[in-house]
Amino acid sequence: MSDPELPWDPCALIAVELEAERIVVLGQAAPGVTVADLTVGMEVEVVPGVLHEDTETTWTTWHWRPTGVKA
Repeated sequence: MSDPELPWDPCALIAVELEAERIVVLGQAAPGVTVADLTVGMEVEVVPGVLHEDTETTWTTWHWRPTGVKA
């Protein structure tokens, strides 16, 4: 359940086709990448990201971003 008192930051989702594996992976775009930055068929790369942090733990995740873009 989400906390309505916490700020909400929308993110873009990217569907990536892995041809050799014959699967499609859905994931978050890297922070700063918006839907306006994306086009169908463009090449993207996976980059590490932080899902959440507190004083004791950092939860990591993977993000997608267009190749050649610094997020």
